[in-house]
Amino acid sequence: MAEAGHKVGGRGMSKLTDKAKSISFEDDDDTPAAARSMPLDRPRTAMGAISASIAMGRGVEAENRDLRAKLERFEDATVVEFLDPKRIRPSRFANRHELSFAGTEFEGLKAEIQAAGRNVQPIKVRRVGQDGDARDEYEIAFGHRRHRACLELGLPVASIIEELTDAQLFTEMERENRERQDLSPWEQGVMYKRAIDDGLFPSLRKLAASIGAQVGNVSTAIQLASLPSDVVDAFPSPLSLQFRWGTALKAVIDKNPEELTAQARDLAAMNPKLPAKEVLARLTGVGASSKREAPVQLTSKGKVVGFWDKDPKGNVLVQIKAGTLPAAKEKRLREFLEKLFD
Repeated sequence: MAEAGHKVGGRGMSKLTDKAKSISFEDDDDTPAAARSMPLDRPRTAMGAISASIAMGRGVEAENRDLRAKLERFEDATVVEFLDPKRIRPSRFANRHELSFAGTEFEGLKAEIQAAGRNVQPIKVRRVGQDGDARDEYEIAFGHRRHRACLELGLPVASIIEELTDAQLFTEMERENRERQDLSPWEQGVMYKRAIDDGLFPSLRKLAASIGAQVGNVSTAIQLASLPSDVVDAFPSPLSLQFRWGTALKAVIDKNPEELTAQARDLAAMNPKLPAKEVLARLTGVGASSKREAPVQLTSKGKVVGFWDKDPKGNVLVQIKAGTLPAAKEKRLREFLEKLFD
């Protein structure tokens, strides 16, 4: 039996061995061996699949946050466009006197823009309609001098376009100019007065609140801008008027209006005009003493060459127009005056 059993077992093992040898471990597809050797990174359980899905969702969420942040930065970016300055007009609230577009300071600004080929600091405008060729036209919120410089130089003006109401435009203009500190007191007053006169704000308090200024300062500026034109014309330039002068001049106007007007007209007729502080002294001195005579014109061959005058304190003032006397005659005049005191 033992022998029989051994034979049966031997024959069974021999058949299994033969079958094993006949088995092929080659894949039937054409996948490269290198690819087949790489293990697949796939979850092997339901829990693993859930974890993988959560991880993928977190990755997508993080990517979305990054994209949203980039989009917000793009939306917040300031877009500057180069516009034809001829299609841009000054604001009706424009606070620049024509003298602001002349002189060494404005010429210096033009030179800077010409050297750079553009206005480095953009202006701000709003659309106000279209011209006959269906092209947009604009109104300046701030940057009147930069616009004028580009216009005179024939250069496109770098501009930020924004939709603004009248009140918003006024506020943008006032704050930008006040921060730059390049508006004269008189120009500020004219701007505030125009806003009140046009009904842009119902009161000084509302105006002051909108621009972040004190009511008293706004009132003082408007008082300066409300001076009679005869008084303003007496000064060499309205840009030379100072905030603190408004109250003093207003007091004289209220007390001696006719006398002040006559004195102001005499001062306005002088050529060249007296310095601003001297004009102020004369106007505020009106009524303080007996009426003074008007300045005496010095003439030569029918032309005014200077003035002879006295200030409120009685000091004699002799003013000779520049270029009237050659150097030799100026010297003789000084020598003559000195001899008068011998």
